[in-house]
Amino acid sequence: MILERAKNFINQAESWLVAHDSNYDIINRMEQIALEIQTTGTYTHNSLELEIGAKLAWFNSNRCIGRHLWRSLNVFDCRKQISKTQVVSQLKNHLEFATNGGDIRSSVSIFAPRKPNTVDPVRIGNHQLIRYAGFREVNLGDPDSYSFTDFVRSKGWRSDPKDFAFLPWLIRIDGNWTKPVDLSFLPDQYKLEVSLTHPECDGIADLNLRWYAVPVVSDMALEIGGIVYPCAPFNGWYMGTEIGARNLADKERWNVLPKVANKLSLDVRNERNLWRDKAMVELNRAILHSFDKSSIRIGDHHQLTTQFDRFCESESKKGKTITGDWQWLVPPLSGSISPQFHRHYQDDVKSPNFFYQNSLWDNERPKLQSDHDCKYYLSNNI
Repeated sequence: MILERAKNFINQAESWLVAHDSNYDIINRMEQIALEIQTTGTYTHNSLELEIGAKLAWFNSNRCIGRHLWRSLNVFDCRKQISKTQVVSQLKNHLEFATNGGDIRSSVSIFAPRKPNTVDPVRIGNHQLIRYAGFREVNLGDPDSYSFTDFVRSKGWRSDPKDFAFLPWLIRIDGNWTKPVDLSFLPDQYKLEVSLTHPECDGIADLNLRWYAVPVVSDMALEIGGIVYPCAPFNGWYMGTEIGARNLADKERWNVLPKVANKLSLDVRNERNLWRDKAMVELNRAILHSFDKSSIRIGDHHQLTTQFDRFCESESKKGKTITGDWQWLVPPLSGSISPQFHRHYQDDVKSPNFFYQNSLWDNERPKLQSDHDCKYYLSNNI
């Protein structure tokens, strides 16, 4: 199985591999891989294969509206960084590089691969490197973080309950959880936040809402040619609606629309006056306005859906079919006027790709992992 996946990947990536290395010999390389698999049960990507594989994983991500930029992904080979100190250092470096003073750069840091019949060498428990805690006992923070906050507290993390408290990093090395890493050690420029204001409604600033600048997904697995990298944190940059029409707006998350409506003097007693819709539009205006004012890169749903549609048309002219997950590609605001609303996509999952994997913290799942623990569905829910 792994040899077949390796062959499929090398054949798929051949044109890019040869373009970057004129001496790359496909036949000789496959012979090397076959011998290594026969001897060890697995094989090792060279640095070029790792880079091309990671970029193709982004290209194949069905739920990502920004993958037209897949060639620009910055790839960091961290496979030899296996101690907690080394991992923490690289995560800091990743944030520094990706944040880039607000001119955000898409990046991935790839740590050691999964080996047969062993525990994963490196795993990160956090869903994202920068995310807010949730304190269920006082109903503060992000409700989506309640369970993980409880878990990191059980591992020794201490924080006064409050809104917008950064979660610590919880890192697992060779099957053992290490002490939570409080993010107070990080310089502020590596964990940029944007305070939300509105171009016309001053009252929205009084809500003291904020959001972080860089979404680094850190709990998914990267699979390339049959090799699973269980720790491969990656980031792009936000589309405004991810924050304003989901994270802050969802009833199960921050549920701020009633508060925004109050600042806009909207009548919340009558749903037929569409106060929720008005509040959501103005909240999204506030997000785009605030990120722009802070000179932090963010996309809007009209811009990114148009770019993605052009990308699909360009690939179609090359004879390629772009797969996609319609319900993720259509934005949660003004969806029917996006190009994706009127298109049909095959939701076929291709490799290389990023996959969900079993959590190691919610119920302390078995330590031994296999590639079958990677669920073949893509995620860009940030």
